[in-house]
Amino acid sequence: MQSRYPLLKKWTAQDHERLKALAEAGRRPEEIAHELNRSEAAVRVRAWQHGIALRLVTQKRKA
Repeated sequence: MQSRYPLLKKWTAQDHERLKALAEAGRRPEEIAHELNRSEAAVRVRAWQHGIALRLVTQKRKA
């Protein structure tokens, strides 16, 4: 039986451990996404599902 979502890239144990390590090192979600070759949304969802704290960076307001 085929998956309902064939375009989803499965997370491997290695990817998950790398996500945790990069998050603990204080890397921003977009940097982690680039490093893991995934979307920022995928990184944020995976972190949220597993209780991994991501660095929150707010943009500076323009004067």
